[in-house]
Amino acid sequence: MHDDIREEAAIPGDRLGEPVRTFDGRAASRRTLAWLALLGLASLALVPAAVVYLHDRVWWVGVPALLVSMGYAGTVGWIVGRARLRVRARVVALHTGGLKITGPGGEADYAWDELTSVTVSGVRDEPDERTRWSFTIVAEDGSVLRFGDDIPDVEALGVAVAEEVTARIVPRHLAAVKARETVRLVPFSVDLDGVEKDGERVPWPAVRAVEIDNGLVTVHAAGGWTDLLTVAAQMPDALAFTALCHQVRDLTEPS
Repeated sequence: MHDDIREEAAIPGDRLGEPVRTFDGRAASRRTLAWLALLGLASLALVPAAVVYLHDRVWWVGVPALLVSMGYAGTVGWIVGRARLRVRARVVALHTGGLKITGPGGEADYAWDELTSVTVSGVRDEPDERTRWSFTIVAEDGSVLRFGDDIPDVEALGVAVAEEVTARIVPRHLAAVKARETVRLVPFSVDLDGVEKDGERVPWPAVRAVEIDNGLVTVHAAGGWTDLLTVAAQMPDALAFTALCHQVRDLTEPS
């Protein structure tokens, strides 16, 4: 089974509904390849000049030429390491009823009901303070879809998918809680009495808020109770968890 994409089944082509937006990774791939070509050629072009001037002991020209050439070569290596996902050149089409992925591995489509969980990860780059988003989506057939910065505006794509998946799984979880079952959203457990994590429980009357902020999923507890928290990037369906908690807390509040 492929990790990122499965072969498209013989299903009517209009099952995904109307197209909404296309996220075309081919443009990023073309830009990356263009920069690699330009920098690589510039690096190679400077090497003969650097050798000649160094041989003639014209240090003030040869040394800078060599350093610039090395700098270009280093930049090529940095781009290759940082943009390794972009060589896939995938295209993701968002539809009203699901999404379609086209790439080197073929074409696949998934209706919203066929997606079971979404994990969101955001890593902030220190130099430019830009957050690099990635999303891991699991389908009911076991397929795993990973979207990162090979997809332009991946944050918008991931948020759209997360909202659709959340809108479908929260009602199921809420119905289970109403039936006095315990819903497990690792690492938390939710029931009519409260929220629990690693043996620590906070009853609903003591829950002040449940939110995702600064890379953490936090159950804020009133005085005397301990906050429960986990890293958002390590928790599938963190958005669904917060939505479920808000609905269950409203459900258990005294009339």
